[in-house]
Amino acid sequence: MVATYRRDWISVPLSVCLALALSITFTVAKSLDAPPPQDKKPPHPYWQPPDVDKPIPSLSPTPACSLPDVLKQAGQRAEKLLDHLQNFIAHERVRYEQTDRVGSLEVSGSGYFDYLVDFGDQRVVKIKELRNPLDAATDKSLSGVLDKGLPVLALIFVPDLQRDYEMSCEGSAQWDGQPVWVVHFRQIKGKHPRTMMMETATEARPHSQTTTEIRPLRLKGRAWISGDSGQVVHLETNLVEGILLIDLKEVAVSVDYAPVRFKAQDGEVWLPKFAVAYTDYAQRRMIIEHTFSDFQLFSVQTREDNQKPKEP
Repeated sequence: MVATYRRDWISVPLSVCLALALSITFTVAKSLDAPPPQDKKPPHPYWQPPDVDKPIPSLSPTPACSLPDVLKQAGQRAEKLLDHLQNFIAHERVRYEQTDRVGSLEVSGSGYFDYLVDFGDQRVVKIKELRNPLDAATDKSLSGVLDKGLPVLALIFVPDLQRDYEMSCEGSAQWDGQPVWVVHFRQIKGKHPRTMMMETATEARPHSQTTTEIRPLRLKGRAWISGDSGQVVHLETNLVEGILLIDLKEVAVSVDYAPVRFKAQDGEVWLPKFAVAYTDYAQRRMIIEHTFSDFQLFSVQTREDNQKPKEP
């Protein structure tokens, strides 16, 4: 089975994240229809999935890293990200490319969207990404393959989810000119994965009924965390192992975060600016890029007025 994927809902219980479960769901479905094979140059963007286990030569053992302090700060910043997610809208540019195993382009598409994060009801927060096409040129077929959930991967540093991972501080480094700690994380063996799941769809013969199966995915990765604020400025993840049954070799993700300053608010908010996902199956590869811009902050205020209406 060769498939594209779709991320759906991220469920976040409200009780101060005490039972937080960040569920990024992949749906395995039929890939986009490809045109007849043609001789084409390798597509852009390039296939460059992050290798989260490769040593980083620029790391320094000094100053000494206090992992509990780094994780405490990162947890506080992750909770602030959760607070801000539903308070902004942005423009999102998406590029999608699908190639065969030797890099020949099969399908490509692009789109430009209004991007909004919606929280569901007030008992269980459900973070759902909403995309509204901004121009007629947006490829309508993208709706079946767009990732959902990439920007919020930094929420794995919310304290409740930190306990799902073995974490280690690899040392200090620089990211865009600022000092950072590099923290490596890996799903604890034997602990049920809660961060990412894959929903596989199959058709039963002869009536072509569709059934689904949920497969938890074990993650490993690295985070570049600001030494001053505890803010995750860059995040990379991959799978601990693939899924041979569906020919899935790799799902790698890279996300950049950056400060956004709003005129109506004193200070700055760190929000996702760029995300890219690489998905590697036995017969084809897919890359989806997301670039966020033109952030706008909004809020809804309500007021209860107990005064009786005046007589006409």
